[in-house]
Amino acid sequence: MGPLQIVWFKRDLRSVDHQPLLQASRLGAVLPLVVVEPDFWRQDDATARHWAFCAEGLVELRTELAQLGQPLVVRLGAVEDVLERARRQFGVAGLWSHEETGNGWTYARDRRVAAWAREHGIPWHEIPQFGVIRRLASRDGWARRWEARMAEPIAPSPAALAPLEGLDPGPIPTAAELVLAPDPCPGRQRGGRREGMALLESFLQ
Repeated sequence: MGPLQIVWFKRDLRSVDHQPLLQASRLGAVLPLVVVEPDFWRQDDATARHWAFCAEGLVELRTELAQLGQPLVVRLGAVEDVLERARRQFGVAGLWSHEETGNGWTYARDRRVAAWAREHGIPWHEIPQFGVIRRLASRDGWARRWEARMAEPIAPSPAALAPLEGLDPGPIPTAAELVLAPDPCPGRQRGGRREGMALLESFLQ
């Protein structure tokens, strides 16, 4: 099979408008990966209702990617440990993700991932997806950059993904398995791109 392009999904659970997925698919076999991080879900700003929303998005994304040829792979643990196992098992030609704007915990996590990638000579391609522009020395010209980014065409889904034979996609954990306290919210927004698009359309109408 050869070294894989790993597409690491974070807060971007969709196959459409996903430049990392599209670009990685042009280079070879893709391992579409979500890492469920127990330490993240222990943070004060994460709850069972957030996980329910996320899990619904994972189910939909897994179905979309399976229709392209390779279902979403879900693993539990620290991201750098999961990536290291993939490197030893398959070889990793490149790591792809969107840039993430999260909190201090995700920032520190991404620094560890960057150190892992440097250590093993693996290019990590982080692609911007919205108006946040990192490491600006000045805000001069920010609006022009933002307008150019917002005018970019939406990336289509890849035409196909090569199936990774013998690779277990893995289960999507339950809130109980993540030791999350019950947090019922009957009227909450449902997860998944279809639900999000329906809500947007209802708002626009």
